[in-house]
Amino acid sequence: TILTKMKCLHPAAKMMQELSKSQDIEAGDGTTSVVVIAGSILKSTHQLLQKGIHPTLIAEAFLDAAQESERILESIGRPITLGDRESLI
Repeated sequence: TILTKMKCLHPAAKMMQELSKSQDIEAGDGTTSVVVIAGSILKSTHQLLQKGIHPTLIAEAFLDAAQESERILESIGRPITLGDRESLI
């Protein structure tokens, strides 16, 4: 991706590069989506910081949200077998 070719100095930009690289390695696709989502999270976090909310509280809220998201996904997921082509399509 284009991010791998850029020389980034800012820590947030470097983080975006690493996210894109990790997404490409793991899935081979979705690098733009992961950067857009991360950028949105950073923007929201900046707004919360501007309102005076403590960084620790923000981080804890994101961890809680991640755990709740995982719980919801686990509750709606169903087991599949890789040999069952119909279920995979």
